[in-house]
Amino acid sequence: MNKQGANTAIFSPVSGKAWKQRIQYELDGADYNEQMLRESSDGIKTKPFYTREDLPENFSPNTQENQPFHIGIEVFCNNSKMSFEKALWSFEKGCDQVKFLVQENIEHPLDLANHIPENKSLIFELQKANSKQLNSFIGHLNTDLKKSCRIQLDPISQFFTTGNWWSNQQEDLDLVCQMAVLNQNPRIVIDSRGFESAGASISQQLAYALAHAHEYILLLSEKKLLDRIQTFEFIFNTRSSDFFMEISKLRAFEILWNNLKKLYQFNTPFELSTQPSKIDQTLFQNNHNLIRNTSSLMAGILGNCHHLYGLAFDHIHKKNHPYSDRLSINQMLILKHECGLSGTKDPVIGSFAIAHIAFEIAEKALSIFKSTEANGGLIAGLKNNSIQKAIHLQFEKQMELYRSGKRSLLGANLLFELEELTFEKYPFLRIDKRKTLITPLIPKRYATYFEQKALKDLDENQ
Repeated sequence: MNKQGANTAIFSPVSGKAWKQRIQYELDGADYNEQMLRESSDGIKTKPFYTREDLPENFSPNTQENQPFHIGIEVFCNNSKMSFEKALWSFEKGCDQVKFLVQENIEHPLDLANHIPENKSLIFELQKANSKQLNSFIGHLNTDLKKSCRIQLDPISQFFTTGNWWSNQQEDLDLVCQMAVLNQNPRIVIDSRGFESAGASISQQLAYALAHAHEYILLLSEKKLLDRIQTFEFIFNTRSSDFFMEISKLRAFEILWNNLKKLYQFNTPFELSTQPSKIDQTLFQNNHNLIRNTSSLMAGILGNCHHLYGLAFDHIHKKNHPYSDRLSINQMLILKHECGLSGTKDPVIGSFAIAHIAFEIAEKALSIFKSTEANGGLIAGLKNNSIQKAIHLQFEKQMELYRSGKRSLLGANLLFELEELTFEKYPFLRIDKRKTLITPLIPKRYATYFEQKALKDLDENQ
């Protein structure tokens, strides 16, 4: 074919029906549905191919350039001096932002933030907040630090992950209103990772995240403060076990959020923060976690996240992990700069599959959200234990697939091998007996069952 002919040659379009007929022919009598359709944990059946015919009605692809995402790392802030030294180290290695997980009162951020490099930022996540502490933080951050530092708190997330409020429901939710009134750039944070960590399906994660946000929207609307909010930030975990479903999950949430904005007639933008999930990580053969984290990070990026947080591959058994933290930061830097995944046009703009699956996930999540709201909302569902039960059933459903071998997890029920490890912390969850208002959502790992069984068998044989 000459050059001109090559330029003008066009492939004839092939319908979805024709593709299916060809696949059925090649299957040579085998059942198409059994062999080619895959059912997700949500009950969504995915096909081996998708065409333009599968696009939702009125589908309008994103043609804008993705804004560059920020690279971050989380630091437990028990000792403010040591924590800030780690933050400076993280900035030197390439992070744009560092999130301090503040359990107790620390020095004012002004004392810590004077040496923040230009174009870097500190985030103070208050995990134990009261009105006095919040007022003190806001007072300092509304000064010349407002561009380099910000605070975040999420009392509802605190409630369902620990089973208790900091003080009580009224006082804790009042802190959100206090933020909206006093902060010069108020931001509402919805940390939904607790749902995923406890075993929630994709549609459950989105539904409960939306219900979570809805609680704050109702509160702020009642206080006539909703218009003051500059940004809603949603934090999600992304799993490595189903790459395309995780991308679709984040795309689906944008659909849900836009619908909620229309309902309440506000235009507040939202941002997505993502972090690799811990639920499918393994204690032994933990080098596999590097691959898992890479897949999870990519899913977050392709899902249009604004903030990307790394995870140390050996976090299960180590407290301090500078080597693995460096690897985590390098993973994000490579994806951002060497793979060219930042500041480009939407990389999945031509994926009929992701567009279709995102729409299906959104519909399923919307159904769960409506059911949750019809029964009083998220907080009411947590108090009557219906949400915890639904998530637990979902986790057990998936866990049975791993136990039976119908689903594989490398380093757990596939190619498992005990290794000698230096334990800096106990690798399995310890549940302290204490009084709680509700049953908390406990973080889980699928591999725990196999790891504990192997260690028990080893002890019995020695």
